[in-house]
Amino acid sequence: MNLLKLYSWLKQPVPNNSIIIFRIVFSFCLLIQTYYFISEKFIEKNIIQPFTLFPFIKFIQPFSDFYFFNWLISPMIVLSIIMLIANIGMLINKYSRYFTLLFLSCFTYFWLLDKGYFNNHYYFISIICFLILLTNQSSFSQNNYVPRIQLVSLQAMVVIIYFIAGVNKLNPYWLIDMQPVTHILETKYSITKNDFLINDIVIKLMTYGGLIYDLCIGFLLLIRKTKLLAFILVVVFNSVNFFLFNDVGEIGVFPLIMISTITLFVNPTKWNKFLKLNKTKSEKIKHHPIKDFLIISFILIQCILPFRHFLFNGYVDYNGIGQRFAWRMKTMYKKPYTAGVIGFDIFLKTHEYKEKIAHVNLYNLEDFADKYATSSMYLTQKQKTALLYYPDMLPIFCNQLEKVLKDYLSNKIQGNFDIIINAQCEIGFMGRESQEIINPNIDLTAESSRDIKTWLYKLK
Repeated sequence: MNLLKLYSWLKQPVPNNSIIIFRIVFSFCLLIQTYYFISEKFIEKNIIQPFTLFPFIKFIQPFSDFYFFNWLISPMIVLSIIMLIANIGMLINKYSRYFTLLFLSCFTYFWLLDKGYFNNHYYFISIICFLILLTNQSSFSQNNYVPRIQLVSLQAMVVIIYFIAGVNKLNPYWLIDMQPVTHILETKYSITKNDFLINDIVIKLMTYGGLIYDLCIGFLLLIRKTKLLAFILVVVFNSVNFFLFNDVGEIGVFPLIMISTITLFVNPTKWNKFLKLNKTKSEKIKHHPIKDFLIISFILIQCILPFRHFLFNGYVDYNGIGQRFAWRMKTMYKKPYTAGVIGFDIFLKTHEYKEKIAHVNLYNLEDFADKYATSSMYLTQKQKTALLYYPDMLPIFCNQLEKVLKDYLSNKIQGNFDIIINAQCEIGFMGRESQEIINPNIDLTAESSRDIKTWLYKLK
C-alpha cells in the first residue's frame, strides 16, 4: 500500500454533515444517560457513599463537600449537573466544541475515579468525544467540506471496536464451552422464565452469530453494496443486546449509541442532497498536518493497546491484567464458591505475638465496621464484583482496610503493631471446575497491584 496515496486520499474534502448529524444524535444519547445518572443518584451511591474508591491514577480523588455560607455544596453533584448542561450544549452547532470538551473532562474524570465502574461503554464515549473535538463542524445551512480523515477517524473507531471485540472471542471458552453466553442466557432465564433462552440452538446462534457479527459488521458498513444490510444488522444486534442486558448487566444507552453510528456510514453526499445543500456555495476547510498527526497516532494506539496483555503472563480474562481498554466485552465469567465471594483473615502482629482478630468477607463489611472500626465500610455491588473479576484491586482494598483498622486500634494499643491480611477465594472460571485463586498465606497489604504473580495462582 502506498502510504502517500493513502494520506492524499485522507486529505480529500468530503461534506461534514455526516459528522454533524452523528454528533447531534450521539449528544442526545449522552443526554439520556446523564439524566439517568442524576435521577438515579448514581454519583451519591457510587462515588460519595463507598468508604473507598479504586482510582486509575492515585492523585485523582473526589472533590470534598464544603460550606458556602450556610449551604452544603457537593462538587461531585455540581459536576453531574454541569455534564447535563454540556450535553445540551453539544446539540448547539456554534458552541458544540466547547461543550464537548467540558463533558469529556467531567465524564472521564468520573470513571477514572474507580476501576470498579470502568466499562468499555464509558471508554468508547470518551474516545468519540475526543475525536469529535478534532473535527471541524458548522451548521446544517452551510455546505462545508472537511478533510476525509476527520470522518474516517470516527468510522475507523467503530470498525476497530467491533473487529477487536470479535478477535477477543476467538478462544476455546467462547468457541467450545460457549461461555459466557450460556451463563448470560441462563441468568436471563432465571429472571424471565422464558425457556426459549436456554434452548441449545439459541445458545449456539447467540455464540457464533455474535462472533461473526463482530468480525464482519465493520467491513459490511464500509462496503457500498452491503451498507443497507449492515444497517439492519446493527439495529437488530443492538436491540437484542439491550433486551439481554438491561436487567442482567450494565448496558445503559450503549446500544442506542452504536445504532447512532450508522449515520457516519451514510454517504456524506447523500446527506447534502437530503438537506438540499448541493446548490448552495460550498467552502473547503483546509487540513492541518498537526491535527492529522494527532488523529492518525490516536487511531494507531487504539489498534495496539487492546493487545498489550501479550506482554504479561497469564490469561487476561482470568487475572484481569490488560483486560481494560481492550474491547474484551462479555468475555469472562467467574462463579464464586467462597462465602461472601472473597474472605479475609485479619491478624494483629506486635513484637511479642501474632493474633487473628477477625474474619470478614465482601458481604459482611458493614457488620465488621460496627465492631472494629469507627466509620462505615460500605462498598457497592459493582465494586464487590470488580474485586472478583479484577484481582489487581485486592491489594488496594486490603491497604484501605488496614488503614481503617490502624486508625481504630491506635487508640487502644500502645506501641508499634502491624496489620496482616490474608485472602481466600475459590472460583469456577467460565463454568469449569472450581479452583483456589489467591495464595492464602500472603499478606496482601504488602503486595503490589502490578505484580500479581506472587499471590495470584495461575489458571488451571
